[in-house]
Amino acid sequence: MLDLLITTAFWSTAIAGAVPIAFAALGALLASRAGVLFIGVEAALLSSTFGALAVALTTGSTFAGVVGGAVVGSLTALVFAFLSMSLGMGDVVAGIILLILTIGVTGFLLSDWFPQGLTIGADLMEPSWPATGNATLDLFLHQPILVYVCVLAAIAIGLFLKSRLGLEVRASGDSLRVSYSIGIRLVPLRYAVLAVAGALTGLGGAFLGLAVIGSYSTAVTSGRGWIALACVILAAWRPLAAVVAALLFSCAYTFGFQVDTDLGVVKLLPYVLTLVVIATFKGARGPAEEGRGLEGGGR
Repeated sequence: MLDLLITTAFWSTAIAGAVPIAFAALGALLASRAGVLFIGVEAALLSSTFGALAVALTTGSTFAGVVGGAVVGSLTALVFAFLSMSLGMGDVVAGIILLILTIGVTGFLLSDWFPQGLTIGADLMEPSWPATGNATLDLFLHQPILVYVCVLAAIAIGLFLKSRLGLEVRASGDSLRVSYSIGIRLVPLRYAVLAVAGALTGLGGAFLGLAVIGSYSTAVTSGRGWIALACVILAAWRPLAAVVAALLFSCAYTFGFQVDTDLGVVKLLPYVLTLVVIATFKGARGPAEEGRGLEGGGR
């Protein structure tokens, strides 16, 4: 059974499965650094999967589908921001309401626009360069472009958080009092951060729809957004570590579905791992203001 872990087929599947989780984790991490508990990440992942598949099927362009997924993810995150900050619902309530709305809206659009089902086929993101012929080397060099974009995004976020604007984002998450005192406009800042976080999550949704699943249902994400939040905790709010954590969870997914066993609990590995991470990694502390909202409207 453990021999499965040393096959290139296993790791190829695991890498592909890690990309949607990793993009969602990067979006959640960026939002967290700004003080927002992005509970809406599951909704953004779900809506962007629908958006990417719908646009790709309508236009016949995979690239357009990816762009559509990023745009829909960003818009979903902005709706989350509106519910949470402008309407004062708070991050948790806004995220739950948004997920319910997303399931309802995408389910309705699916039946109204695509009564025969929204299926376009997976593997639409094949690498645009030839394989080397070496299976091990191709694990790293023969992947769809979004795999590399994901790693580059993690590096970019790490560098951004050290920049002047990045320090303002971190101040928003670490201390509202300091942010107010130096004149940071927190509402516009958090709206902008959530727009980017939603776009990152949308890229994950596009990859999930166009490269992994190939069809849409309201259960297509299978909790990957929630797992992404666990990745942020496991990575201790470090972008590259979040990508590695996503690969770990994807390995659990892949192992559970590829292993030949009658033990049904094996297929629950990623969800059990999520619970373990949340329950045991109490020493990993995130931004102090995460999920606490804005005092006085945030100006």
